[in-house]
Amino acid sequence: MSKIQKHWFKHDFYTCNDQKMQRLDFKFPIVGYGIFFKVIELLYQNNGKLEYDLDFIAFSIKYDRDVINSVLNDFDLFAVQDGILYNRRVLVSIKEITEKSDKARASANRRYGN
Repeated sequence: MSKIQKHWFKHDFYTCNDQKMQRLDFKFPIVGYGIFFKVIELLYQNNGKLEYDLDFIAFSIKYDRDVINSVLNDFDLFAVQDGILYNRRVLVSIKEITEKSDKARASANRRYGN
């Protein structure tokens, strides 16, 4: 279960201009972009980390395993360490979101005496 309870995340509107994303779009027009954001959504739903199980990820995204493997490994958009898939930006974002939430909760508790 995700620590984040909201149903959206920040999305840079210049993502398509990033060189890594342009290389991805060159190799897999439109599809690569979609796979990238589907994996990003999965990461947010799982606190920023996901077991690196290509068959499961392909099943979850419902797309070709080889294409997904390439998106995950060939464009320096994701990292895998000790069998765990993650994206550095997602981890930073989750940390920022949870820190803000914790501060807001502490402030509300101080204010209302909970």
